[in-house]
Amino acid sequence: MAIEVRHYKKNTLTLADGSEIKAGDTILELHLNNKWFKERRNLNLTASQLVQQMLASFAKDLSILTRQIDYGIFGDVAALHGCTHLGRGARRLGFQVEELPDTKWKKWAQFYLAGLVQVYDPRRNEDFRSNRPIELKEVWLSKPELLRRYGSKNFTP
Repeated sequence: MAIEVRHYKKNTLTLADGSEIKAGDTILELHLNNKWFKERRNLNLTASQLVQQMLASFAKDLSILTRQIDYGIFGDVAALHGCTHLGRGARRLGFQVEELPDTKWKKWAQFYLAGLVQVYDPRRNEDFRSNRPIELKEVWLSKPELLRRYGSKNFTP
């Protein structure tokens, strides 16, 4: 997982846990690492094995990121943010999953992600796929929820 430090620029957003993200707050933008998926292409994993590995790997990354936030490496972080087509997995990791407005950016990003899935998805040759289009979702995880779920007491190397 890669991160990018950003500052929230929109109107105040209240997350489900009551945390408020205000204009100017520091957020960490999450980006999945295509290399991780590429490395699993030749492992012949079943869909459930891939999901288990993905969730475990990302949970470990979130634990490490939480320790970095605890040490103040990124300043005062309000929340983690991302856009993904892996909304169900993000929800299982504690993220709040929201719909994105129907904009040209969303259409372009969904098209781009569809191409990445074709290139990097380890299961791309299986017949598991439905004909459903990729649906891009916005995901948020507040700092308090991140600390609760992945704080130092929950960290396992």
